[in-house]
Amino acid sequence: MSYSYPSVEGDWPYVKQVMESLKVNILGHEGVGVVEEIGEGVTLLKKGQRVGIPWMNYWCGSCDMCLSGNPHWCRRASYTSVTVNGTYAEYATVSERAAVPIPEAISDEEAAPLLCGGVTAYGAVRKLVTEARIPSGKTIAVIGAAGGLGHYGVQIAKAFGYRVMGVDIGKSRVEFVKNLGADYAVEPDEAVELSNKVPISAAIVFTPRISGYNLAARIVGTLGTIVVVGVPDEQEGPINITPINIVLKGVKIIPSMVGVTHEFSELFDLYISGKVKSVVSRRGKLEEVNEIYNELLNLKYFSRAVVSI
Repeated sequence: MSYSYPSVEGDWPYVKQVMESLKVNILGHEGVGVVEEIGEGVTLLKKGQRVGIPWMNYWCGSCDMCLSGNPHWCRRASYTSVTVNGTYAEYATVSERAAVPIPEAISDEEAAPLLCGGVTAYGAVRKLVTEARIPSGKTIAVIGAAGGLGHYGVQIAKAFGYRVMGVDIGKSRVEFVKNLGADYAVEPDEAVELSNKVPISAAIVFTPRISGYNLAARIVGTLGTIVVVGVPDEQEGPINITPINIVLKGVKIIPSMVGVTHEFSELFDLYISGKVKSVVSRRGKLEEVNEIYNELLNLKYFSRAVVSI
């Protein structure tokens, strides 16, 4: 399950307004369960099948965005826990197009965090290949590497053949990143120093802090890429990068949202092969969700928390 809801905290005012206007008051967008009922015309799912409910709850499949492989921006898309009630409940709904079949080899507890955190990290790393054209063997930075998304980013980037500089704050978090397999596990100041010796081809920013983006702008090298994943509170302001800096260094900025369709199966294959794992630091019941949410906000532990219903 996912517990980071800046939309509710007010960090993303527009999203909060949408939720309030549609009376969406059940959160959660990484649910795993069994299909209890199917609607009219459903052909891809059957009762009793185990599926996951990700953040993307529906997309039309026929508009320009969908047909170009970008359903995230479909004007008719629905989003779990934003426009449709979420998975912190006994029952939840999802379109058959968006429901994710879960392989038997992956347990509920392992699968749930993959449905947003895992696939979002996968999609971000994949863009280094499909959009940035960065070959394996190059060094890339993962900023916010000990977090729920970042700890997947480190593992997935290694699976793609990159050398990884994992960046986080605090000795315990840096040690955790090192144990994930990062080639370099450093704090921000060390990352700047290391970037003067080792060319950084890209930085994927998972932390929802502008300081993470400003760090990325400092450490990426010539023709480097910044992949935008974490979304800070709008009050933190813009990224501190000027047009002249972009032009002179040739910096590219690529946005990356959650994954869909084939990216789930590709991620599941990496998981089953042992190249990626979910690190679950907290387990609890539904009635503990507010407590767990506050613990995550206060950085009580690394990686992921899972709730059983």
